[in-house]
Amino acid sequence: SSNSFRRVGRGCWTGHSVSWNTEDKESPLRVCLDLESGEATNVELKLSDSMANIYLEIASVLLAGLDGIQKNLKLRPAQNEEEDGVSADPLPTTLNEALEAFQNDDFWKREIGEALSRNYVVLRSAEAALSRTIEEEVIDAYQKA
Repeated sequence: SSNSFRRVGRGCWTGHSVSWNTEDKESPLRVCLDLESGEATNVELKLSDSMANIYLEIASVLLAGLDGIQKNLKLRPAQNEEEDGVSADPLPTTLNEALEAFQNDDFWKREIGEALSRNYVVLRSAEAALSRTIEEEVIDAYQKA
């Protein structure tokens, strides 16, 4: 949803760039380590929220992972802006930006189909056009009071 993007950005603990890291709460994909052994114990995908379609979300993560395995892609290096001083590509900051990136990505059209891709964009674009942010609702309520 449009308001889901309020959670994305610096200092929100969900991430703001296309990156991963270990034990970095600012990274959108965080690998957690066992305190005693230093071994990886789990991975957190922190960009999701309760407004996501869980079936499409899980399918997307699995399809992207399988694509990387099939193409024998190498994992990009862990990103730590504070240590490296280099910023990774930014994530979309609005629903419209995310829909534009989705529409320009042939991978998803191929994997989930043209019809589902098109219908998803139509539905979410209508949502973006109709949605109001919390700030707009608060301003309206204040002005009516």
